[in-house]
Amino acid sequence: MPEGTDACRHPGRRGPDSLVRVLLPLVAVVATVPAPLAAPVLGAGAPPELLLAGGAVVLAGVGLTAAGTWRLLAAGARAVPAASLLGAAVMLGEGVAIGGELAPDGSPGLLVGAAGGAVAGAGLLGVLGRWWHRSRSGAPAPRTRRRPLVAAVALLVLLVATRGSVTAWLVALGVVGVVVAGLPLLVRHVRAGTPRAALVVDPVVRPTADAPAPAPEDDPYATIEVGPPAAPARAAAWAPTLRILHLGGADPDAAAELHRRLAVAGHEITVLSPRRSGVVDRIEHHGAGMVRWTHPVRRGWTRRGRLLAYVAAAVVAARHTRADLVVEELGTSPGPLAVPRWTSRPVVALATTLPAPEPTDRRAPLLRLRWWAVRTHRSVVVRSPAGAEALAAGRSRAHVAVVGDGIDPAALWTSPRHRDEDVVVRVGRLGLEPDAVRPLLYAWARVVSPGRLVLQGCGVHEPTLRGCAAQLGLSGQVAFAEERDGEARHARVASARVAVVAPGASDAASRAVALEALAVGTPVLGPDTAALREVVPSEVGLLVPPGADAAALADGLGALHADRARSHAAASQGPGLARAHDLDLLAGQTADVYLAAVTRRAMTRGTARVGGLVRS
Repeated sequence: MPEGTDACRHPGRRGPDSLVRVLLPLVAVVATVPAPLAAPVLGAGAPPELLLAGGAVVLAGVGLTAAGTWRLLAAGARAVPAASLLGAAVMLGEGVAIGGELAPDGSPGLLVGAAGGAVAGAGLLGVLGRWWHRSRSGAPAPRTRRRPLVAAVALLVLLVATRGSVTAWLVALGVVGVVVAGLPLLVRHVRAGTPRAALVVDPVVRPTADAPAPAPEDDPYATIEVGPPAAPARAAAWAPTLRILHLGGADPDAAAELHRRLAVAGHEITVLSPRRSGVVDRIEHHGAGMVRWTHPVRRGWTRRGRLLAYVAAAVVAARHTRADLVVEELGTSPGPLAVPRWTSRPVVALATTLPAPEPTDRRAPLLRLRWWAVRTHRSVVVRSPAGAEALAAGRSRAHVAVVGDGIDPAALWTSPRHRDEDVVVRVGRLGLEPDAVRPLLYAWARVVSPGRLVLQGCGVHEPTLRGCAAQLGLSGQVAFAEERDGEARHARVASARVAVVAPGASDAASRAVALEALAVGTPVLGPDTAALREVVPSEVGLLVPPGADAAALADGLGALHADRARSHAAASQGPGLARAHDLDLLAGQTADVYLAAVTRRAMTRGTARVGGLVRS
């Protein structure tokens, strides 16, 4: 039976079941309180263990009696609960009286008698309740409470084992409290802020026979002018619409443009990510689809608290959100979550960042755990062939698809510019610190060039870099630019002689900056890394050793600045190399990977759930 079906069918059971789930752990705690903690409250006389055990039994009997009565009243019984309560009260009173006769001078006798009377009253109620259920064919049958009972017995064993030490007992109680009470509250909180149902969209949208041909202006991302067809176009078979849950991690904006293009194709994407300052939940409509941005926690949490809540929300969303596909982004924060172990839906991993290779000379349990989480995936999208090689080295058995990094579409639309002698460095796009830019300043001081070194997007580091340039006597040879507009930014790169990818940037940022420079026909100078070797051929750029000093950087700058052959090759070949990373093309490749993952899961299970339709 699906989760929640029984509760929806018989809502009266929720209250009694909740009471039993709270009562049983409470009885275990009361029965195992250490003697040093109970002695000041119970005082001298009877052994504290006997008093606590008797009190726990009385609490259990009275609580089970109350829960049983509540269940019978919710089921529609009237006479049986009244008779049961009357009988339980009589038995409790008789038990106290018998206990007083057995031990007239001490309270243990009264407590033992009360315990016996409470258990007898609960037993009487159980017998009468069972008889009433069997005599009423339409009444819901009572359920066995195995799970709460097993949990209570496990808690009792743990607390009894740690009862000899007050500190150990308190630690065990605190841990159990966090797991039993705190974690469900956190899950309930994040589930309340996580969308569990998607908007209803037509799963398969097909154009009608008399539908007019689409005009070029209907495509919001058209990059070329398309003339009207000479003959009536035949209607193509459109792909099914997918409902995608994307677990974006700490940097969900990296794939924002890709999400929007998938939405234009008719897919519906829900992006779940930790809350950050300045972000709000929102819904974006693009074409026939939509992108929903949601964050599981409220403002005011610490960064660690937000990440913890995101992890819990990701697990809850993967299990309960109505989606055809779950996409987990493998990043550095919070790291791989092994989502395929938490959901039965098809899962695709976007490997933006992979863990370091597992060491062979030492133990690294956390790193091995991260690689285990990566190996749980059976479908992975990597950004470069180097990522596919890293997965193979990590013993991954997943289907691997290489889908490159997308670049800013404005770079592909930038018209050619007249080139001057400047050299441009995208500081802000690469996320560089001043220490990573200083070697370029030292190298520029050695280069003899009529142009300037232009540093784009320095932001808060601009005063520091200006001071460094002034100390080197380069105030007139170094310029700072803050083109926030994409067209102006790419126009500045298009008019430069050389674009520099400074060492120290991430692989994804380095590839994006190099490709955007090649898109406007500017040769690239950068470190000789695997990420840049994949996108910068030797004909259109120059790569220097990653640890090169200022002299080697100066030699590379001077050689590429004077190399007119590479400049002409970059102008003619660069746009074609960059066009392979057009977001429109990458969105289509990504959608193919998503559909393939859904199809593979459907073939293994015999049914396909695509766009809300179940196909056998």
